[in-house]
Amino acid sequence: MSENEIQNMMNANGEERVAGQKLQNMIKAEPYPILEYDRNPQSITVAKTDIYPQRKIKRCIITYFQDVVVKLETSYKIFEAFKLRIEGKRPEVYQLDTATESIYVLLCPLGAPQAARMMEILSALGVEKFVVCGGAGTLDDAVTGEKILLATAAVRDEGTSYHYLPPAREVSLNENVRKKVIECLQAEHQNFLEVKTWTTDASFRETPDKVEMRRKEGCAVVEMECAAYYAVAEFKHLSCAVLLYAGDVVHKAGWEYRNWHARNDMREHLFDLAVKCVLKL
Repeated sequence: MSENEIQNMMNANGEERVAGQKLQNMIKAEPYPILEYDRNPQSITVAKTDIYPQRKIKRCIITYFQDVVVKLETSYKIFEAFKLRIEGKRPEVYQLDTATESIYVLLCPLGAPQAARMMEILSALGVEKFVVCGGAGTLDDAVTGEKILLATAAVRDEGTSYHYLPPAREVSLNENVRKKVIECLQAEHQNFLEVKTWTTDASFRETPDKVEMRRKEGCAVVEMECAAYYAVAEFKHLSCAVLLYAGDVVHKAGWEYRNWHARNDMREHLFDLAVKCVLKL
């Protein structure tokens, strides 16, 4: 493949190369590649921004609720602003005009790598504050789908966060962001819980022993992105909070669906709260 062909492919996928500046002694070999954290903040490939509309929008809701997004679009409450340029299906970024300012709404693909990629692109476009709303599997029958869950820490059982922060067992919600979200939820008279979540890359490898291990270290729920969101936010000095609701139950006795995808009322309510919270960040 020629250099021109490579450049055209990168342009099509919303990427561009920048001149790399090697920093000496910033990375060393470890027994496992995932532990080889590089403190160099500069990456060779960055998000290409001149292919997107230039809007001065600083806030974004990232959600996994397709039903909510479709309802908002068909009722003309949001409109498509642009599509993100990535390989495969390109996610739509919508614009929601509130009484005070416009914000973006992104229906995000599942998984920590895509979560980080979406934040990278949007932050390159000027977005500084994010609230994520999605569902999570509960590890405890007592954590029901009736309560809003604010993820205040995530066990890093995925790969993406290790490219943004040094190896550690957990990553936490920024304390200033936490206070602002709690103030917003309290002002809305919401019944909520602060929880630790287990972020995993492999939803079909939630084994009985692993579930019990995560329960013992304090995890109330399991999902696939939170650790990446908080790691990217810390690395890039962004504000980000993750709001969840408990859906299915994952425990050593088995799995219970609890019809969680049909909880349209809760999903719409959580999205509305996310909008209120991101405007307070």
